[in-house]
Amino acid sequence: MQQITISSATFKRLESCIKSFADTPETVINRALDALEQLPSQPVDVDDPTPVTELQFDPSQLPDMTHTKILDAAVAGTGGQKPHWNDLLKMMVRSAVANGRTFDEIRQLCSINMVSGQEGNQKYSYLPDIDISLRNQNANTACRTLVTLAQNLGIALDIVFEWPDKKGTAYSGQRGRLRIPGSASS
Repeated sequence: MQQITISSATFKRLESCIKSFADTPETVINRALDALEQLPSQPVDVDDPTPVTELQFDPSQLPDMTHTKILDAAVAGTGGQKPHWNDLLKMMVRSAVANGRTFDEIRQLCSINMVSGQEGNQKYSYLPDIDISLRNQNANTACRTLVTLAQNLGIALDIVFEWPDKKGTAYSGQRGRLRIPGSASS
């Protein structure tokens, strides 16, 4: 069990949220956290607490993803540690296999090069747990493939990314979000 120290003023605010005799500081904090988790995600920069605006993109009209950096992502509700586009692609293919999809079914939906088994070429990444090798992709191709698989297989996909603040990028210095809800069975 962890202990925290809060100011008297914060404790008084906490007490004002008590609804019944059964409430404890922990139940009140959990209720507040539950409410916060229901709010739309608004990333906050620690140095500047002003919420960061995210551009929302329609999966059917993807922007140029060249030079984008993934800030946060989840495939089928499972996140990665600031993954790269190819890491997300691997997560998506693993999720498809975990949902009972065969190599041939996945291959039919993908426009990327993939082979069953281990491909010796170093441009491929071998996934020994599912015995599939995927050719590494640029951000645009990886993103299009992720969207195609997510939509056709009903796998939830949520990616927050940003373009560097430099001339020639699609949305210089901006953040974007791409979200595809999964089906109930994914």
